[in-house]
Amino acid sequence: MKFHYLLVDDLLPEGEFERRVEEKVAESGDLLDDRTAAMLVVKDLGRAHIRIHDLTAAPSLACFFAKVLSVEEPREFERPDGTPGIVANVMVGDETGRARLTLWDEKAAGVSEIEAGDVLEILGRPKGGGKVTDVTAVAIQKAACEIACEETGPSTLPGPGGDLEVRVISVEEARAFKRRDGSPGAMVEVVVGNEDGVFRLVCWTPAILEGVQAGETVVIRGAVARDSVKGVEYSLGEAASVLRSDREIAVPMKTVADVEEGGSYSLAGTVLSVQPPHSFVTRNGRQSSVRNVIVADDTGEIPVVIWGEKADEHLVPGDRIEVYNAAAKRGRYGDLEVHLSWGSAFVVLGEEEKEVEVEGTVVATRQGTCIDTGDACYLLAGPLPVGYHVRARGTVHRGVISLSRLEAVIPDQEDLHRRLDRISGGS
Repeated sequence: MKFHYLLVDDLLPEGEFERRVEEKVAESGDLLDDRTAAMLVVKDLGRAHIRIHDLTAAPSLACFFAKVLSVEEPREFERPDGTPGIVANVMVGDETGRARLTLWDEKAAGVSEIEAGDVLEILGRPKGGGKVTDVTAVAIQKAACEIACEETGPSTLPGPGGDLEVRVISVEEARAFKRRDGSPGAMVEVVVGNEDGVFRLVCWTPAILEGVQAGETVVIRGAVARDSVKGVEYSLGEAASVLRSDREIAVPMKTVADVEEGGSYSLAGTVLSVQPPHSFVTRNGRQSSVRNVIVADDTGEIPVVIWGEKADEHLVPGDRIEVYNAAAKRGRYGDLEVHLSWGSAFVVLGEEEKEVEVEGTVVATRQGTCIDTGDACYLLAGPLPVGYHVRARGTVHRGVISLSRLEAVIPDQEDLHRRLDRISGGS
């Protein structure tokens, strides 16, 4: 009964729901069981079950019946904050389509009780965004009804040998690893996108991607798809190949106003504020970093939390950035945030360098050593002694000045006093 109450808990108290269920059972002469009666009460309140085809247009919480098509083994993983987790994916379907059900932690640990062919009643949060609807499971239970859905059929994901035409969003540096047999290996992580969404791609033969750069459109042959925590993920082995393409691909972007808890989003906006990276040690002893940034577009602003090596990349207020495949979740204080970790990317949009000549004081800030002119603060590309008043010439790119000439000057005392008064709040 509690399962079905979750669908209407915003409409009436739990005690009133139970009373209505008991009423339904009594009216039927005890012919209805509690589950069926609860479903009828939910329907009376306008929250009927839906089909998989209608999940993308459903509210944040939806209930539906589906047949289990395949079950993945649970996988352990480490969250960005270092805590362990478990996740499992279950492919389900009905006569209208397929959905990918994601189960976390306790629910994932119990996935061994689910088998292909089982029919489930599922309460979940649809995320959409691709050919197969992603649903985060809130509650599931086995059902006795029949679902007209073939248990086997054509996959919605490209299999071995399939062609994948995408725009390359980011390419990480190759990373070395040891195989299980002790032999050395290397891998490259790439984030790619097309009209269907944004995907993580792992290449186990880095030479395949030699010369491939962010912004290019490519056709990848031999990509193998699989379900992952963030949806579809692609893998490239020795048999894969990459060809350039001239086609322009537009990756769908959302706005800040579109962001809802539980989804994955690609956004474009302007950096309003940047906190310096914070280093921490994960539970497995690995050094990592996290950084908080506020990004805004025409519809609003949102905190962006950047994890791992991406947190150390240079960012300044005013940068125009694009964020890809970022997970939306609630922060420590309940505010909605988007998080960039593995499978995510952010791109700083280009800005032309310009020649400048500035005069100011060399100061230390949280972002690094800067020249403070009183009206602006230019981050220095190289170190300078703090406290000197200098006149500098160079090129500025994204708030960073690369010096071509530097000379010490005697500061204007009146200007210096005005700036000190402004900092101290004096008149």
